[in-house]
Amino acid sequence: MKTLYVTDRPAVSDERFEAVLESLAGAPLLTVQLREKGASDRQTIAWAAAARRALGPDVALYVNRRFDLALASGAEGVHLPSDGLPLPRVRANTPRGFRVGVSTHSAAEAAEAISGGADLVVIGPVFSTPAKAPLGDPLGPEALRDLPPAREHGSDVFAIGGISEENVALLEPYRDRISGVAGIRLFQDAPDPGAVARRIARR
Repeated sequence: MKTLYVTDRPAVSDERFEAVLESLAGAPLLTVQLREKGASDRQTIAWAAAARRALGPDVALYVNRRFDLALASGAEGVHLPSDGLPLPRVRANTPRGFRVGVSTHSAAEAAEAISGGADLVVIGPVFSTPAKAPLGDPLGPEALRDLPPAREHGSDVFAIGGISEENVALLEPYRDRISGVAGIRLFQDAPDPGAVARRIARR
């Protein structure tokens, strides 16, 4: 099963954040989304460069929201929030081979992103999570049943929201719909983030 680490550097120290990236270096089936909310353009590019150095060439790196910064930093792609730029507009202004991810909050939104050609689709929150509690109840794993079967498209689809190693097993019935799981605390709170990625990769 694939994993996606969505960063939240302000929630931890810079030292801890760098340690998480170093632990994840070369982890199999891993993608990292650098989400530097509140950072300046220069800072975002600098953190993207630091992430690339730490992670190595085998881990795909996406930059959140800003495709211009993703391009400037040499990242493989940009990840668009649900209220971000339209996918077709980004495709029209980026080079061939540049990847585009999209955040969605329902199976219908995810299906639309998939049909629109998103390379990576995140759907959630699947389980309860403090960051999304004000937005209402989580979708629940059963919502993944309404996703298009993975064999019918080429997008990587990740479930996010309250994901832990303990509840990943609850997503097994939907392995034909999702590529893997995404999380923040799943990695940032782990004593050994790289070991978490490797264990999930073996599922």
